[in-house]
Amino acid sequence: MQANFITEKDYLEIKNILDNIVVKINRSENSNREFQRKNNTKYGHPDINYFAGMSNIKICRSLKIEENLIMYIVPSLSFHNFLNIFLPKAIEKYPNLFGTGNAKDVLYALYQVSEYDSIGDIERYTQFLIDTPCCYFLLRKKNGALSRKVFRLDLFRHVLLDKKTKLYEFVGGIMHSFRHCSWRGMKLSHGNGEIELNNIWDLPFFLGKTILLNTILDSETPINVIFCNKKWNIVYFYDDKTEIYYLKTAFHSNE
Repeated sequence: MQANFITEKDYLEIKNILDNIVVKINRSENSNREFQRKNNTKYGHPDINYFAGMSNIKICRSLKIEENLIMYIVPSLSFHNFLNIFLPKAIEKYPNLFGTGNAKDVLYALYQVSEYDSIGDIERYTQFLIDTPCCYFLLRKKNGALSRKVFRLDLFRHVLLDKKTKLYEFVGGIMHSFRHCSWRGMKLSHGNGEIELNNIWDLPFFLGKTILLNTILDSETPINVIFCNKKWNIVYFYDDKTEIYYLKTAFHSNE
């Protein structure tokens, strides 16, 4: 998928929508998030204090996905740098720590290349990855109007112990779904990495497009789609308090 730089006009229009959404997020009850974080519920929200505003225009992109239908990709700087710099650096320097089935190995590799040690330890770095990096996806409809439907993609929501394998796994977000993917022959997360991506952004773009175009209102019903010649199931969560769509899981059905 070939993405283009965003125009200043589009940027300002999107900024107006996202600024209002971030205000809603910041005003929503922090007590609910605090409960979810303390109890390690499966799809907890990030900390209220870490929701960022609009990204720099230079890292925002537009992508034509159908005739007269455009998707906008608006990553935070930390999300942009994670996918473009730190994840590639980690898989190149520590390939043996990816695909082990243990998300803790991946986090160790990421921490080693992150230069975060001057700020805090690996636990604090993990919390930073949960709370801060995100990417917003929006759609300009065929009538020219910018849709109010917004999908937010996080890196992951939690790192939880799998009771069966006794190993840790990423839950929610792109690192959860990357367990199925490799890039340049290197696994992108803790899983088998059985699907080779041409570009590290291919899966985020695909998830954004699929969820924004989905018309099924029941968020518990998986969206069945084809990606990289595989049948995928995508499940999202809609937060009616903030009017944001989040990713629960994405996996191919013949795993």
